[in-house]
Amino acid sequence: MIMEGYINILKSLNKTGLELIILALVLYYLSIIIYALRWKIILDSMGKNVPLIDLLKAVLSSIFVNNVTPISRGGGEILRVIWISKKYKIPLSLSTVSILYERIMEAFPVTILLFLGLTYFARHIIYFVSLAIFVVVLIWLNWEELTKLSVKIINVKLTAEELMDIISLKRKFSLNILVVGLSSVVWFLDMLRLKLIALAFGWNPSIRFLAIVSLANLIFGLMAFTPGGIGIVEGGLIGTLTYFGIPPTLALSITLIERFISYVLSSMVGGIILVTSGGTDIWKVLKSR
Repeated sequence: MIMEGYINILKSLNKTGLELIILALVLYYLSIIIYALRWKIILDSMGKNVPLIDLLKAVLSSIFVNNVTPISRGGGEILRVIWISKKYKIPLSLSTVSILYERIMEAFPVTILLFLGLTYFARHIIYFVSLAIFVVVLIWLNWEELTKLSVKIINVKLTAEELMDIISLKRKFSLNILVVGLSSVVWFLDMLRLKLIALAFGWNPSIRFLAIVSLANLIFGLMAFTPGGIGIVEGGLIGTLTYFGIPPTLALSITLIERFISYVLSSMVGGIILVTSGGTDIWKVLKSR
């Protein structure tokens, strides 16, 4: 029934529309490659050389796990930790630190995205730009407190030495710039993917509006308690679009295609990678925890 709905939507598109959807799909997997590259750069800075292709497999498999287990980004992150620790004899604490560092650094592009979205409602953009810069600087100056707070929120048990390892990464300026830059590119590609899907249906939203939609997607995904946020993310995205005056039929079509790429297809690809890359043993370890 659901697949029939996807097929009907795709049939309603012309050749240009289908090409835009394919390009949106390409951008999604480009984002995944950037995620894996970002992780490799972080691990390299910690003296651990893991092949990019194996990190890519771990990331793809983690998406599958996130999509089939409750609580967004829960099981998938644990799978990534176990994956590289088991295959490359990397201490669990170090692999955990690498992923925590990723999450903390994402606070910077998310903050910028937030204020970009807020400019949609503003007449004087310069005020929001100035406020965004102020908040980013504030986060940087309070790096240690932010790190400790993040550890508490994620509820990860780290030794005092491991915690200091994360805090000390602040001194690696070039690493921080590179990680924030790659994270920002991923968020930009996320908005661009949404724009391509919208264009496929004849709607051309602004980047500032897409920033709002991307933030809504993030919030609903984090709030969701269902596997992969299924039902909650779709309802939240449709509700967000219709709230801003987008026709329900258009909102439904955009949401279904977006979720087909980021949930249905990603789950299929991730599941195949998990099975064919020896990840089933890691999956068993994960389920036993």
